[in-house]
Amino acid sequence: MMNKRRVFSFAWLLVALVIFASGCGGNNSDAGKGEIKIGLVGAMSGGGAIYGQQMKKGAELAVEEINKAGGINGKQVKLIVEDDKGSPQEAVKATEKLVSQDKIDYWMGTVNSSNTLAALEVTKKAGIPSMVPIATAEKITEMGSKNIFRNCANNPMQVKALVDYILANRPEKKFAILAENTDYGRDLVKIFEENLTKGGGTILATEYYKPGDKDFYNQLTKIKALNPEGFLVAGMIAEGSQIVKQARELGIRSQFYSFGGFMGNDPIKLSGEAAEGLIHTDYFSPVSGDPVIEKFVNGYKAKYGEVPDTYYSASLYDAVYLYKTAVEKAGSTDKDKVNQAMSQIKDYQGVLGKITFDEKGQTITRVWISQIKNGKQVVIFKP
Repeated sequence: MMNKRRVFSFAWLLVALVIFASGCGGNNSDAGKGEIKIGLVGAMSGGGAIYGQQMKKGAELAVEEINKAGGINGKQVKLIVEDDKGSPQEAVKATEKLVSQDKIDYWMGTVNSSNTLAALEVTKKAGIPSMVPIATAEKITEMGSKNIFRNCANNPMQVKALVDYILANRPEKKFAILAENTDYGRDLVKIFEENLTKGGGTILATEYYKPGDKDFYNQLTKIKALNPEGFLVAGMIAEGSQIVKQARELGIRSQFYSFGGFMGNDPIKLSGEAAEGLIHTDYFSPVSGDPVIEKFVNGYKAKYGEVPDTYYSASLYDAVYLYKTAVEKAGSTDKDKVNQAMSQIKDYQGVLGKITFDEKGQTITRVWISQIKNGKQVVIFKP
C-alpha cells in the first residue's frame, strides 16, 4: 500500500512540475531557445537583385555587430535569407518557409510592394513582428495589423517631397508619366497626379509597362509626340535605366524625374549619360558628420570593401537594430510583447534619421532630393 502511495505521489509531482514548467514558459518564445532567428525575404536574383543584395549586406552587418557585442538579451542572432526572385508567389512561399519551418522571430522584406503585400498576409496571420524597410506602397501600413511596421518613407511622403520641390524650384508644369503596372507604380501615379494637379500642374499622358519589359519604344513614341516639359519614370532601376536610355535615343529632351529606384551609383552605371540631370527622391548619403551614419559607413567599408551609396543597406541595418531595441524593451522575444514594444519606440536614432512609429506602424522620416550631375549623385535639397 505504501509503495502505491509513493508511486501515486511521485506521479502527481511529475504532473505538477510539467504544469509549472509550462506556466513559466507561457507565450515567451525565448523558452528553450538558444538563438534568435531573423528572416529576410528579397530579390536576391533577377532584375531586383541590385536592391536585394544591398538589403542583405545591411542586415548581415547589423547581425554581425550585434553578435560580436553579445547578442540580444544574451542570445546570438541567426539571419536566414530567402530569394523571392521578384515574384509575389515566391515571396509567399519564402515567407511560409521562414514561418513554418525555420520558426523565425522577426521578418523583414521585401523589395517590391506587391511581393511585400502578399508576404505580409502570412506574417499577419502568424502575428510575427514584421518590418518593411524598402517597399513604399501606401496600403502596406493600411492592413490593420499590430505586427506590421515600416521604417522608410511611404509613397505619399516621397511623392509630396518631389512635387513640392518641383512646384517651388522648377519650371516644368506639363508632365508625362511612364510607370510599372504594379501596386508600387499605380500608387505613385495616383498620388503624383493628385499632388501635381492640385499645385497647378498638368498630366499630359500616363503609360504603363510590365516589370521585366525591355522595349519601351511604343510608349515613349506616344510621349514624345506630346512634348512634355517633365517626364516621370515610376519604377525599378532594371527597367528605369532602359527607359531613360531609349527616351534619349528617341530625342525626348524633357527633364527626367523619378523616385528611390535611381539612388546610388548603379543607375548611373546602367543608364550612362542618359541619366545625366535626372532628379529623384533620396534618403541617404554616406557623406555626413552624423556619428550614427559614420559608424554604419565605416563598418560597411570594413566588411565589404565599398562605400554604401543607397538607403537599401542602411534601412535594413536600422531594421535589425530596431528589433534589438524592441526585444530589449520587451525583455522577451514573445511576439505580442515585441509588437507592443515596437509600437512604443520613439525617436530611435537610426542611420536614416529619427524613427517613431505612428498608430499604423508607419514612421515619419526625412526625404531629400538628389540629382545626377557630372555622373555623380548630388543632394540638392534637404527640407
